[in-house]
Amino acid sequence: MTIPDRAALRTELQTFDEVEKKVVGGMLAVMFGQPSKIRDREWMSEQFTQVALLTGQFEDVEHAHDGVERAQEWIRTKIGKLLSACVALFVHVAEDMRERHGEGEFSASDAMIQSLGYFDELPDIEVGRVGRS
Repeated sequence: MTIPDRAALRTELQTFDEVEKKVVGGMLAVMFGQPSKIRDREWMSEQFTQVALLTGQFEDVEHAHDGVERAQEWIRTKIGKLLSACVALFVHVAEDMRERHGEGEFSASDAMIQSLGYFDELPDIEVGRVGRS
């Protein structure tokens, strides 16, 4: 697997819809929590399925069978693209954290915060005085 550079990864992440971003965020939390398992394809696929189901996007179906089919189709069509992005993001964030902390340890929470920088830019916030117009 070829890891895209940081700029290409940021561009790709900007094309993701909100559900895809939720899944990527959920997967990153799992991956940073258990980094030794990310090379296990079966484990990654299982985690991806669980995270995708937890997004709530399949709850509006009338019959459970329809929901299962819809979930399976969504997972089948998205897993390659989203897991590739997750692995690339994991690699880049790990490199970023090594640059910041050297060989010292860092927490999964620190890594998650670092990963936010790869998503859309933060909105501009106007700073003003409270109580003045």
